[in-house]
Amino acid sequence: MDADEYQKIISNLIDFEIEMSSIAKSRQTLLLLHEKRDIMLKMKEQINKDIRSTEVHYLSMRTGIREEFCRDNVSKSKRKKLLNKNKSPAMMRAKAMKKLESDRKGKIENYKDIKTNIDDVIVQIEDVMVEVYGSMKSLLGNNE
Repeated sequence: MDADEYQKIISNLIDFEIEMSSIAKSRQTLLLLHEKRDIMLKMKEQINKDIRSTEVHYLSMRTGIREEFCRDNVSKSKRKKLLNKNKSPAMMRAKAMKKLESDRKGKIENYKDIKTNIDDVIVQIEDVMVEVYGSMKSLLGNNE
């Protein structure tokens, strides 16, 4: 899943109202908060999988670049026009690898930022859950 899609899901998940006017509404709120926290935890696991698959994808792309610029394949390369402009295969390979690494870092950084956002939202949800529990206790008369 793309980083933007995760952001949309997070924004949809955090958009809700908290009702603590009665015990029943507080319980509904708690159930909703538990559900949202579980969804966030599952999203976090999915992001970890996405990071791993991104790493694997970029490793295979690195292998492809190495193969494309090896001496045997230079004449078959898609970048043959650039090679004819007096650029060595080693320089072209280095440039392609650097661009690939930059793309990989950017994508992984986006995923890590989303994981941080999810952690923050989970902490906020748990804080609200504590408040709802406290509200329920005060409604029941248990102020211990």
